[in-house]
Amino acid sequence: MPNPYDDIFDDGGEDKKSSQPNPPEFSPEEFEEEDHFISDGKEPLDEILESIRLFQQDAESFSQLLSRTRSIDHKVVSNIVRFFIVRDDPHDKRSLNGERQYHNLLRDKFSNIIVPMRALAQLHLKTIQQFNRDIDKNYFSIEKTDRDVKSDKDRAIDGMNLQRKILADGANDLEILTNALQDTERRIKKYINAGGMHNISNAEYEIIVQKRSTLTRGQDHKFDFSIFDINLLDKTAISLGVYMKETTSQYLGKLLKAFEI
Repeated sequence: MPNPYDDIFDDGGEDKKSSQPNPPEFSPEEFEEEDHFISDGKEPLDEILESIRLFQQDAESFSQLLSRTRSIDHKVVSNIVRFFIVRDDPHDKRSLNGERQYHNLLRDKFSNIIVPMRALAQLHLKTIQQFNRDIDKNYFSIEKTDRDVKSDKDRAIDGMNLQRKILADGANDLEILTNALQDTERRIKKYINAGGMHNISNAEYEIIVQKRSTLTRGQDHKFDFSIFDINLLDKTAISLGVYMKETTSQYLGKLLKAFEI
């Protein structure tokens, strides 16, 4: 990093001094008005901490949304468990109209989560990009002590790990809702050409499935939420508060693809 004071203290050598006209004189008041020592921009680590603050500000309402949505109430019981333990499907609405309404409810809950989650993921991407680009073991600050820099780095790593936990929680809820939607479609399929009041054509059924598929794959919102599923290695690193540059570089590549769908 170039020394910001070079232009002030470097006289350019004797030859340069003799070949140039004498510089104009400045009074102390004029020099203070020039404000040569103050930088207009924030340091990279401060910008990262500000991005983390903005994320957490929006994440508070998002976390409350997840609580209110109660996606866990819609978790599908596997056929094997249902066969050996609970014979009745707890989500079966016993009518085509009931299944339609339930399917619409699940779709609405899914959309309500994925929209704010995408916005949070964009803030997360910005933070990870800047940290990987600007922060390493040689990072230093012209205004802070090494101890303060280390403290800020630790705060940034904790903040990024918390972001991943929050986004993983959102991804988990979306996965639950995806499975619930598919399970509802399984029950709706029984009403194809059933006749009477509980009748649905195969064509309408296929459209319902297709519309749900584009939603749950993230195509409607151009956002692949599935990349936020945390694997065992990531969980271990996050629980220990570890930031692994190489692993996170790979994660950054996945993040970029999340918005290319």
